[in-house]
Amino acid sequence: MSQTSSVSDQLILLENCTDFQEHALSLAQDARRQIAILSTDLDIAVYDRDEFVSAISQLVRNSRFAQVQILVKNTKPLIERGHKLARLSQRLSSKVLLRKLTIQPENADMGFMLRDNDGLLFKNDDLVFRGFANYAAAVEVKRLRETFDYLWQYAEPEPDLQLLHI
Repeated sequence: MSQTSSVSDQLILLENCTDFQEHALSLAQDARRQIAILSTDLDIAVYDRDEFVSAISQLVRNSRFAQVQILVKNTKPLIERGHKLARLSQRLSSKVLLRKLTIQPENADMGFMLRDNDGLLFKNDDLVFRGFANYAAAVEVKRLRETFDYLWQYAEPEPDLQLLHI
């Protein structure tokens, strides 16, 4: 069960999958312009849920300036089993962009989701459901956004996840 940190009422400690599902959805629903996700394999328990994909779809359809960028370390599971968010990126390829990492971040185990300029969902180890959500994390989001943008420059589209439009 998530609990508010004694450090800040905006910092919420997360301890299980349900906590991450709840806060990922909340961040997506509150987003106005940007979502950025860095994940090992685009965790199906968090990002492959109907409610989450619907919130992302609504974000990019409601604003012509909205964009979602997704960086995935391992795309093989997405290709083999399918993923609702990956399918959304195929349908809305100019608004929901998915790329495969070609270089690793300094903290290769971390995973995160950034919302606009201040929302953060963070895992120190992307394979373990322990971390935090922070709804007023402008400083941390700025730093992680710089890391994300650097990784994005070197990332590549995954050909097996792209649709051929004829």
